[in-house]
Amino acid sequence: MKKTIFEITKMDCPSEENLIRMKLDGISSIANLEFDILNRKLTVFHCGEIHQIEKSIIELNLGGKKISTEQTDQTEFKENSNQKKLLWSVLAINFTFFIIEITIGIISKSMGLVADSLDMLADSFVYGISLFAVGGTLIKKKRNPKQN
Repeated sequence: MKKTIFEITKMDCPSEENLIRMKLDGISSIANLEFDILNRKLTVFHCGEIHQIEKSIIELNLGGKKISTEQTDQTEFKENSNQKKLLWSVLAINFTFFIIEITIGIISKSMGLVADSLDMLADSFVYGISLFAVGGTLIKKKRNPKQN
């Protein structure tokens, strides 16, 4: 795994970060992106050559230039685990409220509570699918680390 640091002189807010993420999204050799907006730096963890990544960053016309590339042993990335933890937390909260509301709705014979509990269940399904999507992209990148 290699770590390449870019200086992006015109990156000063999250909208530029999203623009860069969208541009680099299709490059499967990228394992992780770390943005330091305050210092206008982007760290790219990748396998293989950097040419396609560097070309894509330059095409954005945000003043991007490569500073350094070095080997790294880092394979775990904080950002993805934070997303998964957040999704698991929200899933647990929604599912808990589903159980509470369906139980109280049935006991009190309140169709309003039963209906709201089913809405909570639907939200739980959405968060479950989101977890599957977040995990699926990570698995895909781990299986094909050298494809561009």
